[in-house]
Amino acid sequence: MRAFLLCSLLLAGCSADVVLNEFVALNQDGLIGPSGSPDWIELYNMTSGEVTLDEWFISDDVGLPEKAPLAGLTVPANGHLLLIASGEPTLGDNHLPFRLNGGGETIVLTGPQGRGDEVTYYEQQPDVAMARIPDGTGDWVEASPTPGAANQ
Repeated sequence: MRAFLLCSLLLAGCSADVVLNEFVALNQDGLIGPSGSPDWIELYNMTSGEVTLDEWFISDDVGLPEKAPLAGLTVPANGHLLLIASGEPTLGDNHLPFRLNGGGETIVLTGPQGRGDEVTYYEQQPDVAMARIPDGTGDWVEASPTPGAANQ
């Protein structure tokens, strides 16, 4: 069995209202958009109220956790927000200035009070998602991609 993932929710002084929920780091034939077949990251709001991400950041670099501001984006109550790791932020507010590395790296989500969630993953398979099942709280497992929808 291949080792593929290490996850930690960092709760020291941080809210876990919004968490990393699913990602595809080697998208080939799945989600298709103006930048081709970009990788993607899904956030999940674990609360019954909408969360505005004006003071939130996401990064693929633990040394630079505020790499991509998420200002102007909102995650609906008990809902999902899809972020496109296209490396082309000019394509839209949900496009990130970085791509994911299919060979492995760490994705860091930072909230208003500091780092809130992160996942370290290793070599990925094409068009296979890493997802928390159930949404937001479950273990990270390989799954069929469900961008913007509940993980199954």
